[in-house]
Amino acid sequence: MQRQLLDVQLSPHFKLSEFAQHSPPHPVPAYMERQLRRLCIDVLEPLRKVFGTCHVLSGCRTVAHNTEVGGAPASYHIYSRRRRAPAADVAFERGTPQQWAERADKLLQSGGLGVYPTHIHVDQRGFHARW
Repeated sequence: MQRQLLDVQLSPHFKLSEFAQHSPPHPVPAYMERQLRRLCIDVLEPLRKVFGTCHVLSGCRTVAHNTEVGGAPASYHIYSRRRRAPAADVAFERGTPQQWAERADKLLQSGGLGVYPTHIHVDQRGFHARW
């Protein structure tokens, strides 16, 4: 929790607090900081450069909150020590979810990429998954 209070800068345009669950409040576990930094630098910053300001709609979720919002039972939004590949649902100020996904697909070596009507899901799981 202490690191969250300091609002760690993960990359030029992203802070750790953006990936915390806001309602009810739940901080990002400290052990996920390095992986989130990688997600920001490898994927979100390059997307932001093309599509403008990025809004993190959902990052870390508790199991209870994930269930409440209808998330998959094994969601990568449930940050854990066992599976260190954090997820983020994001939207940008310009473009469409399809355009964001096409660009993200080129940036992700492996990982998860989902396209939704208003946003995309990105994660860096160790295998290729698309929906």
